[in-house]
Amino acid sequence: MMKVQIILKKLFTVHCSLFTAKKGFTLIEILLVISIIGLMFSVSLPVSYSMYQRYQSSLKAEEVLILLSTIRRESFLYSEEKYIYSREGRMLINENEERDLRDIFVQIDRPIKFFKNGTTSGGEVKIYINNYSFLIDIRPPFGDLSIRNTG
Repeated sequence: MMKVQIILKKLFTVHCSLFTAKKGFTLIEILLVISIIGLMFSVSLPVSYSMYQRYQSSLKAEEVLILLSTIRRESFLYSEEKYIYSREGRMLINENEERDLRDIFVQIDRPIKFFKNGTTSGGEVKIYINNYSFLIDIRPPFGDLSIRNTG
């Protein structure tokens, strides 16, 4: 009988200690979790920011692609010849129209001509944005446009 009482007493104290144990986290546990989260942010944040900058640069390059497509279409619709070239990093159209492309450096080595009948002489437009470079290829005779990242 005495053994049963001892066993019951031990079970009762173990059972009670489970319910009376303090709940919550210690300061060291909280500091450890905060430091792990900080470490994860310090590794992932620069990569995410770099990806965001590249994305913004590619959007600006696509704006130039859309501008060239618009020039090609207008030259055909209005039966006007359009010459595109660059001077000091700015894109010029027909020597008097200057397109303001903020934060974009444009380089056209050989002037590109869009003819009245919808064809083109073709050429390449190099674009430099925030340390990234893109190349827009205009293929003759129909002026097919393509863009690719060059660095």
